[in-house]
Amino acid sequence: MKNVVTNSIKSGTGISPKEAIPGQKPPKVSVIIPTYNYAHFVKEAIQSVLNQDFDDYEIIVVDDGSTDSTPEVVAQFGRKVRYIRQENMGLSSARNTGIKAAQGEFIALLDADDTWLPGFLSATIARMEAEPYLGAVHTGFYFVDEHGRRLPQTNLETVPDDQMYDRLLDGEFFVPASVVTRRECFERVGLFDETFRGSEDWDIWLRVAREYRFAGIPKPLLNYRMHGSNMSKDPAYMLHYQLMVVEKNFGSASGSPETWPVERRRAYATVYRYAAQGYYLKNDRQKGEHYLRLALEANPALTGSLDMFYELGCADQPLGRRGDPAHLDVEKNAGLLLSGLAAIFALPDLSDRLRVRRRQAVAHAYWALGLLGYGSGNLGLARAYLLQAVVNHPRLGMKRQVWSTFAKTMLGRRLLHTLKSCLKRT
Repeated sequence: MKNVVTNSIKSGTGISPKEAIPGQKPPKVSVIIPTYNYAHFVKEAIQSVLNQDFDDYEIIVVDDGSTDSTPEVVAQFGRKVRYIRQENMGLSSARNTGIKAAQGEFIALLDADDTWLPGFLSATIARMEAEPYLGAVHTGFYFVDEHGRRLPQTNLETVPDDQMYDRLLDGEFFVPASVVTRRECFERVGLFDETFRGSEDWDIWLRVAREYRFAGIPKPLLNYRMHGSNMSKDPAYMLHYQLMVVEKNFGSASGSPETWPVERRRAYATVYRYAAQGYYLKNDRQKGEHYLRLALEANPALTGSLDMFYELGCADQPLGRRGDPAHLDVEKNAGLLLSGLAAIFALPDLSDRLRVRRRQAVAHAYWALGLLGYGSGNLGLARAYLLQAVVNHPRLGMKRQVWSTFAKTMLGRRLLHTLKSCLKRT
């Protein structure tokens, strides 16, 4: 059960609210912007805070030892920004420095290469104040390129506020800059783990979601910038730190997954699943299949995960462009995914508990490919894949999403559009 937020402050944490300036009311929100050599981005980040339609905040920029013109860029904003400089100690350390210096009741983390839309703070704070049992709130976000131009993919997914912990186990994805957290959460669960140089956000959100309800606002209020320095583009780097997070929170990967507690199996399966996607994106088919096998062995229930197979069906597309029909080669990706599953299920040392789920895995892969085929406008291909899904797992024929998509492929897009127009007029 998630605990109700109280106003108690845990002693000895070193992160109690800083003393306010005499005669000055503390801000409602402390906006913390950690930065390292992002002089070319940080100005936009700061300006996006100043453009908010909510003005009860302070801005703290923590410069993690930049060697570029970051100090000069931040200085342009004068007293509107508190500037703290430290030796280069990593993103987690910079965020922690900002949290320790903050005076606000709420903590908002904005990475220096991202920007908020004007309604971000007003929407998140209104939700937090209306529902005082919430420990944190996140919003949807747009993916944008290096120059701030929107990419095809948008993330709007949210989950019920009492189910976030379970979804985090299974790989729920949102970025730190989309989150506002009560200071109380950091007092209770601790700060960012400074031993992590990646996936530190997954670690802390797991800790927060164990103790508090964590809600989402299904509206894109953040621009999440994709560029060459994003750590998510290096699967080996991400795998290293994600495994550290799982070992810290759930225990080591020693022994057979069959003997692990359920949470450990799900968490390791999540890491292996994302490693598979990362290596497929890098055109490393061998490692992609290896980690897909590990994911399925850790959590055989993934053989029935439409979401996982959908992501693998467009794994050659990077974040921001995943599922974009204009640049999706469904047949090529189908060949990689289906041949990978065939290779995995042909392995002689595969566990029996996974082997018996072969048809389920193949069926859900075909189902996902059918949806991708339909989304890309290849109706014949979509029909063929959906038929194969039902052939391999007849019960899927009773799923509304399967037969309704199949029916749409039979009607064709033009006739379907005409029917929809007629229904709207009646």
